[in-house]
Amino acid sequence: MRQVGKAIGGLLASAILGATPALAGEVDDAIAAAIQDVEQGRCDAAYGRLSGWPSLEHRARLLAGQCRIRQGHYPEALVDLDRARGAADLMPEQIGDVELYRGVALYHLERYTEASAALDRAAGLTSEEAQLELYRGLIALRDGDSDRAAPSLERAARLSPDMTEPVASYYAGLAWQGVSERTKAREAFRRVVEIDGDGPWAREARKMLDATSPYPYWVTGKAGFEYDDNVLLRGGVSLAVPPGLTGFGINGDGEKDWRGVWQINGGVQLFEVDDWSGGLLAGYSGNAHFDLSDFNLHYPTIGAYLARRIDSATTAQARYEFGHGWIDESPFIQSHIGELSLTHDWRDAGTSVLVADLIWNDVRFTSPNIAAGPGVGGPCAVPTDSCGPAGVNENRERDRDGLGVGSALEHRYPIALPVSMDEVLEGLDLAGGYRFRYFHSQGKEWKHFAHVFSAGLAFDFPAGFDLDTRASYEFRDFVSPSTFPDRETVSFQYGLSDADRKEHEVRFDAELAKAITTNLSVSVRYSYLENESNRRVFDYTRHLGGAYVNFRFD
Repeated sequence: MRQVGKAIGGLLASAILGATPALAGEVDDAIAAAIQDVEQGRCDAAYGRLSGWPSLEHRARLLAGQCRIRQGHYPEALVDLDRARGAADLMPEQIGDVELYRGVALYHLERYTEASAALDRAAGLTSEEAQLELYRGLIALRDGDSDRAAPSLERAARLSPDMTEPVASYYAGLAWQGVSERTKAREAFRRVVEIDGDGPWAREARKMLDATSPYPYWVTGKAGFEYDDNVLLRGGVSLAVPPGLTGFGINGDGEKDWRGVWQINGGVQLFEVDDWSGGLLAGYSGNAHFDLSDFNLHYPTIGAYLARRIDSATTAQARYEFGHGWIDESPFIQSHIGELSLTHDWRDAGTSVLVADLIWNDVRFTSPNIAAGPGVGGPCAVPTDSCGPAGVNENRERDRDGLGVGSALEHRYPIALPVSMDEVLEGLDLAGGYRFRYFHSQGKEWKHFAHVFSAGLAFDFPAGFDLDTRASYEFRDFVSPSTFPDRETVSFQYGLSDADRKEHEVRFDAELAKAITTNLSVSVRYSYLENESNRRVFDYTRHLGGAYVNFRFD
């Protein structure tokens, strides 16, 4: 505890007196001399220079208390600060500073309950937000509440690294370990090493890094049940039956279904040399429908990554993933994904991620060719079939194999909340982003440009409840007309629109989770999808609801 006090010595006396109205002559000289006294550890001299001025008496007490905290003289500091509490000649910010430094002194005197109360009173008033978050995090860590300690300590490191580091990052690493966030813990300890060099905090951080498994891993997964009201993503009705023909018809029956779902993803770091690291990734997802078993999906993946820490706030990563999917035990798709990403932590301004990716899809089923008719509205050669226009090769034009290239930018920003909301809301993150994609399919039907805009809110409630919400809008601009008709009539040739296909997709997702243990949670999810297209077969909506058990180990 003494080490913490000595390491956090960056308190600035000038900040206390900086709010004093401009004074001339001897008062200015006294303030300058008092600040110099504080920097040299002469607390009594600093107080004596200012206490004789009536307008500076209580600020002198505040300055002396701050100075004694820097020297580790906590009982004496508390006496000075108690005498300055609530003084009428202090401005609100200085009243907040008095409570903050009282909290610091009480913490080091091991009077933790009183320290926490003093810090709560300082919130919203003090100018020293970094110190406030630091000591809140230290108290939470001591109380065993690593879930709250880690974010507070990370905020302290971001807000004022010169004042709080390397202490904030070291204890953030311990807190992340307490909630089994191995990767974040290692990142925090690495920051300590980078900041402190050969100092005592860096030596301890290296021990923590060495004690971590040489092959750190992570595994996440979920299993549950979902109800999907449009399994086939079927659009509007497009098939008509002339009078006299029987045995035909189309409706929405069979599209709605329950299914069991599961997903597991994991990775292992194989090496870490200087600022470079790399490892392997693997995953498997699948589902089993209650009635529509022809649409059961199995999709395993395997991949690798290579990462480089550019500096303490910036990381670059390259990732490759291969996947092979089956539907109803028949090969459905093979995919290759390559991704380059750059992540930067702007400290108090949040975190940005820039991504460029390349995707190759090899779809393992083909569309049959549709026989051509004599002309739009003319009879088909087989009376019980429908037929299409001449010159259209559906097998070729509907080939979905192709290459997608894209880029995206997303930013996540933690919103500062007043202490008065702690009992209702402990954390709030705002996220937003944009993605561009061009997909060059071998068939013209699927070749398009896409623009995706998204935004989300993540709520951290008390008692282990979390709510993640996300909304997105996507515009897909296809480069040619569709080979699908808006209307078919059995036994007669259908026609095609000559307008290029265009689609607007709106999506909303919300998932509420409740932590059961550090590694286990349960959640419920709702998802809404509306795809508005100028081709009826692609014009549909979908509602999905589910309940899941989730786990994470690392």
